[in-house]
Amino acid sequence: MIRKIYSCWVFMVLSCVGRAQTNSVLSTGNWFKFSVTYDGVVSIRYDQLRQAGLNPDVIDPRNIQIFTGSPGMLPQANSKTRKTDLTEIAILVNGEQDGKFNSTDVILFYAQGPDSYSYDLSKQIFHYQNNLFTDKNFYFLTVGTTPGKRLTSRESANGSFPIINNYTDLAYYETEKYNLLKSGRQWFGEQFDAITSATIRFDVPNILPNSEIKLVSHVMAQSVTPSSFAVAYNNNTILTQPIVAIPNTRYGVKGIVKADTIIVSSSSVGAGNAAAQDIRYQFTKGSPGLSVGYLDFFLLTWKRQLTLSGAQLIFRSPESLEAPMATYEIANASTSLQVWDVTDAENAVQQQGNMVAGKFTFAAPSESLKTFCAFNPSQLSNAQFEGKVENQNLRGATAPVLLVLTHTSLLAEANRLATYRQQQLNITTKVVPVDKVYNEFSGGKQDVTAIRDFIRSYYQQTGSALQHVLLFGRGSYDYKNRVFNNTNLVPTYESRNSLSPLETYSSDDYFTFMEVHEGEWFESPAQNHTLDISLGRLPVKTLDEARTVVDKLIEYDAGSSAGPWQNEMLFVADDGDFNIHHSQADQLASFVELSQPAISTRRFFVDSFEQLTRPSGQSSPAAANALDQAIRKGALIVNYTGHGSERVWMDERILDEASISEWKNQPRYPLFVTATCEFGRSDDPLQITSGEQTLLQKKGGSIGLVTSARPVNSSTNFTLNRAFYEALFTKINNRYPDLGTTFRITKNNSTSGVANRNFSLLADPTLQLALPNYQVVFDEVATDEGAAQLKGLSKIEVKGHVENSGTITTNFTGTLLLTAFGQAESHTTRGDENSPFLYSELSNVLYRGQAQVTNGQFETDFILTQNVPPTAATSLITGFAYTSNNLLASGYTTNLVNGINLSATPDVTPPVLRLFMGDTTFVMGGIVGPSTQIVALLSDASGINTTNSPTGKEIYFVLDGGDKVTLNAYYTTNLNTYKKGSLVFPLTNLEKGKHTLSLTASDTYNNTSTVSVTFVVTDGVRIEIEQFANYPNPFEQNTTLEFTHTRPGEDLEVWLSIIDLAGNKIMEQHFEVPQSQYRVTLTDWNGQSAAGTKLGRGIYLGKLSVRSLVDGSKNEQFTKLIILN
Repeated sequence: MIRKIYSCWVFMVLSCVGRAQTNSVLSTGNWFKFSVTYDGVVSIRYDQLRQAGLNPDVIDPRNIQIFTGSPGMLPQANSKTRKTDLTEIAILVNGEQDGKFNSTDVILFYAQGPDSYSYDLSKQIFHYQNNLFTDKNFYFLTVGTTPGKRLTSRESANGSFPIINNYTDLAYYETEKYNLLKSGRQWFGEQFDAITSATIRFDVPNILPNSEIKLVSHVMAQSVTPSSFAVAYNNNTILTQPIVAIPNTRYGVKGIVKADTIIVSSSSVGAGNAAAQDIRYQFTKGSPGLSVGYLDFFLLTWKRQLTLSGAQLIFRSPESLEAPMATYEIANASTSLQVWDVTDAENAVQQQGNMVAGKFTFAAPSESLKTFCAFNPSQLSNAQFEGKVENQNLRGATAPVLLVLTHTSLLAEANRLATYRQQQLNITTKVVPVDKVYNEFSGGKQDVTAIRDFIRSYYQQTGSALQHVLLFGRGSYDYKNRVFNNTNLVPTYESRNSLSPLETYSSDDYFTFMEVHEGEWFESPAQNHTLDISLGRLPVKTLDEARTVVDKLIEYDAGSSAGPWQNEMLFVADDGDFNIHHSQADQLASFVELSQPAISTRRFFVDSFEQLTRPSGQSSPAAANALDQAIRKGALIVNYTGHGSERVWMDERILDEASISEWKNQPRYPLFVTATCEFGRSDDPLQITSGEQTLLQKKGGSIGLVTSARPVNSSTNFTLNRAFYEALFTKINNRYPDLGTTFRITKNNSTSGVANRNFSLLADPTLQLALPNYQVVFDEVATDEGAAQLKGLSKIEVKGHVENSGTITTNFTGTLLLTAFGQAESHTTRGDENSPFLYSELSNVLYRGQAQVTNGQFETDFILTQNVPPTAATSLITGFAYTSNNLLASGYTTNLVNGINLSATPDVTPPVLRLFMGDTTFVMGGIVGPSTQIVALLSDASGINTTNSPTGKEIYFVLDGGDKVTLNAYYTTNLNTYKKGSLVFPLTNLEKGKHTLSLTASDTYNNTSTVSVTFVVTDGVRIEIEQFANYPNPFEQNTTLEFTHTRPGEDLEVWLSIIDLAGNKIMEQHFEVPQSQYRVTLTDWNGQSAAGTKLGRGIYLGKLSVRSLVDGSKNEQFTKLIILN
């Protein structure tokens, strides 16, 4: 854009920062919002008021008032002063004297555009600040009950004073087209690549001869070899700007900005010869390699004759300061000319003067630099009507505990979540659309600092309750909707740096800086601030996405989601880089094991899996499949350390968009903690990252993420990652902190310049992770003979209770998951890219079972497997207990395991195994889709072996004669018995056709059984109905209708119709089947029509129509029903 500006320096009506005033002016009355794009006098006319919904015929124009906020952008620093509300400006209403607003009446006022600028008297140059957030400024019109603020009038002073007939003018040019890294605030304009020159023309007549012209020029080059710009004024080269090369590396700076200022004589460049002023940029490419130039902006300062050559003229003259009074002469003036003193833009003064020989002259004080606007009222442009503003009063409201900031399009779901948190946590909540924040805190203009200032106004209230802020909506690096399908719903803070991949960032931390010395947040050198409140973001774009996330959050807290998965953590690590990722993940897992021994940790190192070398690089289908299975099984936290991007983890791509889209791990939603690059970037409108996708995935994925938005480095990643677990496991008031508090403490304890600013919390900050606040205490663990040392094949009796701060929790009734581990086992990775990595882990499970907890007490027993170490070893026994209302408890104890009980009762009977596909209603040879699950029921008088050794005695399956897949981790006993149990294991990407799967398991005496099942896999494109039938058939009184299908687990919509052989529909029923089984029983039909008439003997048709509510897939089938009467 070209902005030819003539106004004064930035004007501020300010008060000191502190508590906000009681009420906003917007809290009462009718308000209408208008916009401008440039400085100058504008008008609002009769027809505009009518179009805005205000009837001008019934108002008293003398009561018209116009309010505005501060011009330009708000200052970042909290210590800088700013307005405490919209303020009224002085206006002129022509024709108001009769108390009626007639069709010829008009409102005139001086408006300031969205940008700000100032004149530096010492350097005699303008400084210009382009508004990063908007290209409009706003004004608010209302009709009050008393007369509004009006312009005052000032007579021309009498006397002879120095004549001012020239002024200092400026023109600013910047087009915002390119943001190279899609990050930061800096956008660049004209690109010099295939075309290497560009000319920008200004229409600027009356430039004084032999006067100084100052050019400030900012250009940028993305060139791996030196390059340069040449700048010409009216074909006269006045400046050369050489630019050094950038490094040709992945994370090196991607462009170099060159800034120069040059002063030339107007006569030397022919500036006064004509109105047209041409500025030409010529880029000289570097060679060889990448070399592209960009124009950032330029600013021109001229001296011009004080001549009116358009609709209006804004002028100031530094020469006027040479005397306390000055006489101004405006040439080419008409008799209708008006001149306003707009030095104080909100209190403009109408300057009187005299017309002498086509010149308008007036004398005025000049002790300070004055700014005037001369204009012809008949040639003014209108302010643009933006919309009616509903009454609001954010400043007058009491601070809530949870503040939710959202976009109007997402209000319904933001309110639903806030209402849920209010009821669930017994806290106060408030939901506010960001547009309302802008109205009160930045004069209607979008500004990220307005959001921060609003939050701070609540934080500063006496006795403020504010603890959490949730940004409910996606942000964007593009504040001005230059990118197609922009997602700038709730803005985020973008860094000043836009060219260095490792130093540019987006961050929501900015909104939490409440202290008076904070806010500026410099980047070079880095200035560290602390987060004073907790904040998270849910990066939803649509109401449907918002509904999905809110559904998951509510479901997460429900008792139906409680289970063993809440006691497991998965530490995933990349290979390469001298095993640093393995080492860091191992250290994190070890920290959790030491601080929380009851939590089950698993190290998932990609180098432990087979990797394939392909032309596109390495891949590991085995690791990808294992990770997919682990996610479906469930975990409290999935922690990733290693290389990544917006789309994938690792070069081996063990996690990508395709795998996430298949996750159906409801309701076992883990928190993802990703110490990797860009996985959680949520401010690029042109892509949804895989991190976001995990959160937005329906009936699967994550419950939230601690993740990064830009490239990050390993060392600072680890520092933050470690700080997160330290904060997470440090109780506050005897409870584990919520996610927002955890993240706030994490950030404050891991500051490292700009390095950790990229990490954000994509989650509800009030979310309480499923960590147990109650303790499981083991009162007794011994053999049935009473021995404290445990032996293989002995019956072990376990007694204990659940307590809180030493007191038994008698209202705790639920389920205890009891796990006995063998001693830690050593493991070694394969050493694919570096040397093998050695680590140890509690991977050998001696027993895993379930017991009832009643009124805080539990008692259970089990037979310890004979596969125990032959010599004495310590066994860790953990307990994790949960209730239907989501109370959680955990604890641990250790016991010595020493050999085998040689006097144990012999057992030579193998276990009994029952094997199904999908669910237990499956029949041999049935059909399934490409994604299904193994379901097995296992029983044995001595219990099932779940240890890793000896080989062949673990639980495993084999598909079509392939490799063994161990299932020990998926088996658990039924409640209150070690003799029976079950396992469920997901299968994905099965090939179409007939398959055979065998399952092998052993009991604690190593007696082994194997069972097999055959099944047929369909293509899975649509739901398949395998069999639709009724029994008995024929029937006399009642018959049961049922069907089998390929989508067990999915929600179905079913229609059942009974039709006679003439084609008449006799009866129709509609069913909804949530989480359907393989075999669905619909109804018992009594052979009657819809009207209740008993049907006669004969043959009838049953029509079944089935639709999956997951993807809308449909199918139908018919069957014959025979009635015998």
